[in-house]
Amino acid sequence: MYKSIFTGVLVLLVNGAFAQSGTGDYNLSEETALYRKVAPVKIITREGERQLPDLYRESPLILAMIYTRCTGICSPLLLKLAENTRDVSEKENYRIAVVSFDPVDSLQDMLRLEKYFGDEKNNRWTFAVTPQIDSLIQSIAFTAAWDSITRQFDHEALLVGINQEGYVVKKLTGLRDKKEVVSLIREINGAFVPSYPLPGSETFFSCFTYNPATQKRQPAWGLLILVAPAVLTFFVIGAVALKYRRKRQVG
Repeated sequence: MYKSIFTGVLVLLVNGAFAQSGTGDYNLSEETALYRKVAPVKIITREGERQLPDLYRESPLILAMIYTRCTGICSPLLLKLAENTRDVSEKENYRIAVVSFDPVDSLQDMLRLEKYFGDEKNNRWTFAVTPQIDSLIQSIAFTAAWDSITRQFDHEALLVGINQEGYVVKKLTGLRDKKEVVSLIREINGAFVPSYPLPGSETFFSCFTYNPATQKRQPAWGLLILVAPAVLTFFVIGAVALKYRRKRQVG
């Protein structure tokens, strides 16, 4: 009986560890495409045709991916972004590019949206469409799936921080507060932002190792060290119980 209990607990521990590590499909969107260069796509704006690099070379860029027919997260995303940046110091160096990922959207559709969300005072906002949307969304690892029943895209609310060299340095998903957006602005400007590093091969005692290139993580030595005391305890309990059982049988 003791052996079966111990075996069951050990299986739960091992299975739980691997369940947390996944099967190699670890793909949290905020960790994908980091430090990858964004595609230098052509965009069409109120001022005419431009290249996306024209924007981020002028100022680090916050890229928001939306589409105008969205009845879900797109409007709340832009409203929250406008709210979070409204009181940000004018000295902060950044621009906001709102780009549609829906090929059906026209520039006029985006300009109508601009009337509600654009910031006319400091002209930080640029609303645009691009004929190279596939290249753009691939370079930032953005996903959007068309639902033929709702006739809407199933997509995440995504803000992408791009520095002046064109690299993705930070991604935020969901509706975030002002502190996180300000941190994003500082990070795309090259400021040091304290954070916990992703566990890698140089972190010997981490529970998992993470490879940004493959977006996969695997159990590491730290996990074994973490589980070892529990496993040793069960071995000791099992050994004591077995010894006590044999003693009773002899007696």
